[in-house]
Amino acid sequence: MSFFNSVTHHPEDPILGMEVAFKADTRPEKVNLGVGAYKTAEGTPQVFSSVRKAEKLLLEKNLDKEYLPILGNAHYIKESEKLLFGEDSPILSTNKICSAQSLGGTGALRCGGELLFQNNISKNIYLPDPTWSNHWNIFAKAGMKISAYNYYDKTLHTLNFSGMKKSIENMPAQSVILLQPCCHNPTGITPSLEQWKELSILIKNRKILPFFDLAYQGFDQGLDEDAEVVRHFVKSGHEMLVALSYSKNFGLYGERTGLLSVINQDETTSESIRSQLKHIIRSNYSNPPLQGQRIITTILQSKELKEEWVQELHSIRERIHKMRKELLCGLTQKTEPNRFQFLTNQTGMFSFSGLNKAQVHKLEKNHGIYMQANGRINIAGLNSKNIHYVIESILAVI
Repeated sequence: MSFFNSVTHHPEDPILGMEVAFKADTRPEKVNLGVGAYKTAEGTPQVFSSVRKAEKLLLEKNLDKEYLPILGNAHYIKESEKLLFGEDSPILSTNKICSAQSLGGTGALRCGGELLFQNNISKNIYLPDPTWSNHWNIFAKAGMKISAYNYYDKTLHTLNFSGMKKSIENMPAQSVILLQPCCHNPTGITPSLEQWKELSILIKNRKILPFFDLAYQGFDQGLDEDAEVVRHFVKSGHEMLVALSYSKNFGLYGERTGLLSVINQDETTSESIRSQLKHIIRSNYSNPPLQGQRIITTILQSKELKEEWVQELHSIRERIHKMRKELLCGLTQKTEPNRFQFLTNQTGMFSFSGLNKAQVHKLEKNHGIYMQANGRINIAGLNSKNIHYVIESILAVI
């Protein structure tokens, strides 16, 4: 008898499993709109020129490969906090902020969840309906009880703001609410700044703890604009957690580089929070990776490289806007004028296409176009070579 007879087969991750199926598809016209990674106009992974230059500079320094501190490199943390909260943010000169380098945004979310659960801060977290599917896995494995709150109106293809507020009003005090401040995954729909300000007041009055997942800073309007919601909550005196990912905006998917920041109003508790974060990290992966933070720190500390990186992000935003507009125009020309108008209100890499599960299945089976079953598409997967084929294929299944 094997010790492992009790192990059952776990289903493939719906997103990463799709990548396997796509690669096995032999049709030359196939298109992958499912995976959550930016692709260039040529359909290849984006490698930033600023990143390549930083890597060259680092190679020339002949640096060692010693362990980082458990919480990560102090210079990296400082530069990341400035990028997230603003260089002139008063919070940075206080002891109210505790930050740790993390294994991408996913690692920041998981460490944050374990901090909340293990220290009895809260065992209840509310996720938007819908949200990135892995959010459920992350917080469940951290031990938290997960519930959903109203977010998206499937009929009108827009934000269900009144339903969102009602959900928050019914949340028990001391609960945690997960919020995506820009480029909501998977819908592409986020509240306006005025709506965020209203939510800030409501969340604070209800004594709810915000946990921001900022995975796409720079992909909507700009680096500062995309962090404005987080900065407003800080100015409004919220305690909060923020998970920051550098996978998309630096193209460092495989380097697993991110940040977890905890804002608290009682400065005397900061050292206790840091000690708990160290304990969580030490017993999990011991300390964070070296190379990704070196690349990011090099760019953020260099005026020239940072300017180049910001311009590259601008070009990415422009291409995504262009592809979304072309998709809408192509679909509108051959359908009712308002059928896909909701696409104009979506931002970031992702879009809820409005296609149902059966239509998504037909697209994959008959046309070799891959997307999530809920109809989420990666706008960055579109380019001048495939967009007309995608449009014609969508029209064929609807």
